[in-house]
Amino acid sequence: MPKVSEQYKEEKKNLILQGALRCFGEKGYEATTIDDIVRVSNLSKGAIYNYFTSKEEIYLQLLQGETKDFFLEVQSEYHTLKTATEKLRFLFQRFQKQQLTDERRKSFRLYTEFWLYSARQEDLKKLMEERYQEFTDFIQEIIKEGQESGEFKPMDAEFIAQIFWAIRDGNALHSSLLGEEEKYKKTWEMIEEFFIRGISSSTSRE
Repeated sequence: MPKVSEQYKEEKKNLILQGALRCFGEKGYEATTIDDIVRVSNLSKGAIYNYFTSKEEIYLQLLQGETKDFFLEVQSEYHTLKTATEKLRFLFQRFQKQQLTDERRKSFRLYTEFWLYSARQEDLKKLMEERYQEFTDFIQEIIKEGQESGEFKPMDAEFIAQIFWAIRDGNALHSSLLGEEEKYKKTWEMIEEFFIRGISSSTSRE
């Protein structure tokens, strides 16, 4: 068989990933089948299995891409931010600036569905917990930085980080089902102020 380039392989993988994302968004994770992805991507089932062993692996690769993009984006901005408070505000404002498009609503719902699905699959549950811990550790480091600088109260940093993501995920899911663009943005403004004021030390409050 003729050898194919790495670029060719990458293009085929991306074609499958984008086709799967479209299917997941339209039908939901559990209702989507490999045959659905075959139809949308215009590839054979064999071609898809050359790159992925299952639809679980396909979604996990999509999630891995989102994770990588998130950290690359925030790290590229952090060199301009001098305080822990500025870093948290940057994250809240990043959430606020995201347009509540139909595509983003589907993405929020898909993530929640897969999270619930993975809770019944021990191997997937472990992978999702590891991903969650990566994000929790990221916020925890910011909280600790703020505590060391005197910006934040001496509270349990891991617990505060968990609250941060619980708020983010809760508002994202609520907005994907019921939210309007204007209310979505206003909610993030209020959450930002409540959260920052709640953890700020008395000497650093604005």
